[in-house]
Amino acid sequence: MEFTSTVRDRATARLQARLQELDSSLVESAQASDQLRYQLDSVLDDLESSSDPITTADTRAVRLSEEVGVTRAMRGIHPLESVRAAIEMFKVLLPVVVRELQKGDGGDDAIAAGAVVLNAAIMRRVGLGAVSYATYLRKKVNSSHRDERSRIARELHDRAAHSIGVALQDLGLHDVYLEGDPERARRKVTTARELMLDALAAVREIAQELHDSTTEHGGLRNAVLDYARAHVTADIAVDVSVAGDLEGVPLEVSEELYIVLREAIRNSVRHAAPHTVFVDIDIQDGKAVARVVDDGCGFEATTTSGGIGLRSMSERIDLLGGNLMVTSAEGIGTTVSISVPLTETS
Repeated sequence: MEFTSTVRDRATARLQARLQELDSSLVESAQASDQLRYQLDSVLDDLESSSDPITTADTRAVRLSEEVGVTRAMRGIHPLESVRAAIEMFKVLLPVVVRELQKGDGGDDAIAAGAVVLNAAIMRRVGLGAVSYATYLRKKVNSSHRDERSRIARELHDRAAHSIGVALQDLGLHDVYLEGDPERARRKVTTARELMLDALAAVREIAQELHDSTTEHGGLRNAVLDYARAHVTADIAVDVSVAGDLEGVPLEVSEELYIVLREAIRNSVRHAAPHTVFVDIDIQDGKAVARVVDDGCGFEATTTSGGIGLRSMSERIDLLGGNLMVTSAEGIGTTVSISVPLTETS
């Protein structure tokens, strides 16, 4: 079989028109449409060759399918969209294959074999794309977990380890001053005790934070309030408002939202010196919308790349198929806006 550029163009146009009728996100951008055309061309290339599309490793086809999988994962496109596009591609290309075989006097057996090869060529690409999709998401999850571990390690080092180190120095100086200056030696012990108590408090605080990183029992609103009571100083007011039914939010979504909201509050308290932090959570139209707004010092968002915390927040929301946006200006404050879908693509 041989498929002319005209045949390929018509098939691509029909496939894109069909996906537009289905409101598919795979034709919403020029990049997605181009990838769809490249995939269709690649499938027809398989049909033109005599190789088995399952056992023959076409490097170009493999790389293209892997690129498609990663791109769709980055854009938050559900895998069902790829399956639906594969079904539509088969529907569009099967008549094309049948016509080409009939031109060459192909009988029923040849047509049946052509349909099998067409199905294998399409499904091979779906499989390759699914693997790269899952691999990309797994790396994102690992990256988020690694960032969280780094944050905890930094907290332990900066707060607990530092206090313990200074306390040990004071205890060593106590021995030095014990005979010549007993009063000074006593003060060193007192200071060391205070530092050790500070370190213990830091360890307990971090342990409590880890323990409270679930919304399973008290719910998302209570988890945010508990964090604010335990970790925000009394001179900063934290107001939490909720609209809609939080009980309808899946647990895995609720817990990720809590971690992101917690990090946004933490960033505000540590870097913005606010008087008030507002947290709004709204469940509406099949999605969770949340904002963390502070009246702190703000920053120039266009010139700030963001640290590990912001990157981890963004990755967590990306994994939920949502969006996170940070807006800020010096002297005005900062707003972290989050939107997460609560229903899967069907």
